[in-house]
Amino acid sequence: MNQKRQYKTYTKAFKEEAVALVIDQGYTVPDAAESLGIRANLLYGWKQQFEEKQTGNILSGDERS
Repeated sequence: MNQKRQYKTYTKAFKEEAVALVIDQGYTVPDAAESLGIRANLLYGWKQQFEEKQTGNILSGDERS
């Protein structure tokens, strides 16, 4: 009865290709997410991480502490 929830994991390549659909090919996030079979909020998060990495606004683990 008390089963642990199994979360699906995605490869870095899959995430990069998903973000590329939005940034490079002009898909909307909801359309790209639907075509990939993932939730839009997941893709929004990947896109935000990608943009932060590009602008250098992402903090490392040491900087966070």
